[in-house]
Amino acid sequence: MSTIPLTVAVLGLTEPIERLLECAWQKDSFTIAAVSDSDSEKAAGAARRYECRAFDDIRQLIVQVRPDVFLAGRPVHQCAEAIDLAIEKQCHVLKTAPAALTFEQAAQWIGESARQQRCFMTVQPSRFHPLLGAFRDLLDRAEINFWHLISGICHLPRPPLEPEDRWLYDPSLAGGGVLLQDAYWLIDELVLCFGLPQQVYMQRANQAPDRQQRLSITEDTAVVVMRFSDTLIAQVCASRTLGPPRRHLRVHGKDRFVTLQEDRLTLSSHEGRILEEKRTTGSGPFWAEQLLDNLAGHIRKPDQLALFPPPETELKVMAVVEAAYLSAKTGMPEAPSRILQLAGFKGDGFW
Repeated sequence: MSTIPLTVAVLGLTEPIERLLECAWQKDSFTIAAVSDSDSEKAAGAARRYECRAFDDIRQLIVQVRPDVFLAGRPVHQCAEAIDLAIEKQCHVLKTAPAALTFEQAAQWIGESARQQRCFMTVQPSRFHPLLGAFRDLLDRAEINFWHLISGICHLPRPPLEPEDRWLYDPSLAGGGVLLQDAYWLIDELVLCFGLPQQVYMQRANQAPDRQQRLSITEDTAVVVMRFSDTLIAQVCASRTLGPPRRHLRVHGKDRFVTLQEDRLTLSSHEGRILEEKRTTGSGPFWAEQLLDNLAGHIRKPDQLALFPPPETELKVMAVVEAAYLSAKTGMPEAPSRILQLAGFKGDGFW
């Protein structure tokens, strides 16, 4: 196994990317080579802290540094060209959610990375949440595993967007509204825990004052119904306007239900009596350490250490999102598996 550290370069010093940088800085398996941010002072400060170079020109950063791992923390429309170049230069790419603006774009990036035996994955702290594993174990327990309804909530009320964030209203820049930009983590958890739904149906709305505007801007609220099997369905509500702020994933069984929140996991009876409970202060910095350890181990020994989650997870999540937006246009349920098939995904590998 190679002991040469993996070089890391960064575009966009957002909170999750800075968490990864801080963790990588403390590990012998990584060395930080370059940073870039729209705030040049912030980039310069990070360069001093991590003893690396700061770049204004992201193209020069990738071409000159040729990093092993490229961390992209900017919105997709601001970093798509950089990701194209990073993949061309055979970098492993870690992108803050969402993975892409469209399924087609995600398939292009993920497929090309796979052909070059490189990783493309989203930075999803919730994947390494200490309670998610316990949640999945609870769902698998034989004596209580008859589940029939999943309920997901992502309510993140916010004031009107500031001018620098109004690109979120533009479908061509944002790809989608609250479902893609705010509830991506929820779709990700559903796919990780329950697999690919057979059918997806969505209705969406926004608060624009007239019909023409409503049709031309992204959604503020989305209600999604998913069918996983004849006996298991899911309902998801995501909103930027409904309050209070709330995030949870709940699964209902014959005589009990399980609720996963950011700091709490409970198994309750239908009468509301708590049967089991686990609490945590959150994923803290541990998610970054787990992600980087898994990535480094997989890069160095791909046959011995599997990547978590499996590489196809990103494409499946984007297929569910694509099916939801397609359904909102057609007024009919759509099948994520068909979207994957049309892209040439075989089910057990890429293209």
